[in-house]
Amino acid sequence: MNKVTLFALTFLLAGMSISANAANKKIYTPDDSLYVLSVGDATMTVAAKFGARVVSLKLGDTEVLAQKTPTVGRFQNLHNYGATFWPSPQVEWNWPPIVTYDSAEYQVKLKGKSVIMTSGTDEKYPYQFIKEYTTDKKKGAFVINYTIKNVSDKAKAVAPWEISRVPGGGLMFFAAEKSTVRPADIMAFQFAENNIVWLPYDVENRNRKMFADSEGWLAFVDNGILFLKTFDNIATSEAADGEDELEIYYNTGKTYIELENQGASKILQPGESLTWTVRWFVRPVKSDKPSDELVNAVKELL
Repeated sequence: MNKVTLFALTFLLAGMSISANAANKKIYTPDDSLYVLSVGDATMTVAAKFGARVVSLKLGDTEVLAQKTPTVGRFQNLHNYGATFWPSPQVEWNWPPIVTYDSAEYQVKLKGKSVIMTSGTDEKYPYQFIKEYTTDKKKGAFVINYTIKNVSDKAKAVAPWEISRVPGGGLMFFAAEKSTVRPADIMAFQFAENNIVWLPYDVENRNRKMFADSEGWLAFVDNGILFLKTFDNIATSEAADGEDELEIYYNTGKTYIELENQGASKILQPGESLTWTVRWFVRPVKSDKPSDELVNAVKELL
């Protein structure tokens, strides 16, 4: 039986949190207020005070998402862990991410079995983001409803963009026609029958990114766990300029991977909004090698 629970975790003693961090630098507590959703043996933890970011996704005690490990480098690894949400295309804001939406505090409202988190408004990029986290106990899925509202006085073209970071390693796979996967030689793609694309992780000392017109899902397998994301299937022509429905980014060295999916671009008039839904599934699997078994495991969840 899938028992769905939603509860808030509040650390009453900040000193305890700080001392825990000092004892284990690989574990980072974003703030004093976390919200945890559960479905079956899986849990999702969201940090309202840090961009309403998903900071943990576990099956049992096994973590799926990349965790914050402070490094001597750009931005002290402030951004590159967990799962976040950005406006697309990136060319409009470049880097780093817009603080208001990526890492600033969101306001929280609990409604039934959902937690709804609402951002502030950035002066330069005037949107309002709303993230509703809930669960589908029948399908055993986490459900995220993302809303982007145009709060400016001008029409704006924007697309929704989810970024989920996992540790460097494992196997990715998705469905796409070979001709849409580009650049075709930048990663170790294996093109199989029925438009299945296998992507075993490989390490290089450079940043790499690929794009594809997929079929509405992206899967990652590592440590005996399948992490599947499902979303609207769109054509490349519907995506934001220079973007696509599915994107995968490898950070240099064996650090982290970004599993990225985007929705259709839409022109929002002042006061208008768009809402986009993504579902996350976490399941145990016996193999982390390309196989019909993995494809069938995905098909059963679609």
